[in-house]
Amino acid sequence: MDTGTHFVMGIALGGLATLDPVIAQSPVTASAVIAGTILGSQAPDIDTVLKLRNNAVYIRNHRGITHSIPAVLLWPLIISGAIFAIIPEANYLHLWLWTFLAVFLHVFVDIFNAYGTQALRPISSKWVALGVINTFDPFIFGIHVAGLILWGFGFPPGYLFLSIYGILVIYYISRFREQAFIKKWSKSKFLEQGKFYYHRPCVFTAGKLQ
Repeated sequence: MDTGTHFVMGIALGGLATLDPVIAQSPVTASAVIAGTILGSQAPDIDTVLKLRNNAVYIRNHRGITHSIPAVLLWPLIISGAIFAIIPEANYLHLWLWTFLAVFLHVFVDIFNAYGTQALRPISSKWVALGVINTFDPFIFGIHVAGLILWGFGFPPGYLFLSIYGILVIYYISRFREQAFIKKWSKSKFLEQGKFYYHRPCVFTAGKLQ
């Protein structure tokens, strides 16, 4: 997803975390957790700095090692550790758990884009891309923004964002069904005309376009 969507998702996870009894009873931990979920939602995209070199390097490496299994395990430790050093009164276990969820969710939702991620690295260097959600999806971004606005007007954030994520699960399922329908329709349409072309997406490997 794009940076803006990951940012609002990080805040939303901080709101969802208020359902955690430990966080609900500790304003200090709640503040630490929302910092952790925001940073955790952004951390895997730190490879954006590669744009400072050139776009080719950025495109070839974006969503690579920073979205890998070791990175998903390492980011929460780094972020929660840094926050805990600043706010030692916070509950470290719950801070780490929600920060981990934020990092994991970042990588997980990126899998649904056509760009994909190397989320299985180092087990596999294959790019995992389901191609059912655009990098920027107006509905996903919009429903998060709507939730944040309602939170600002006093709605309980925990149940509010729990409901929103329930709606998003249904939305993702509908997008899969839509994709399957379009593939089936396109295949039958082209076969009827005696023309069917398979286009293999281009990928970069070792600096070469395949």
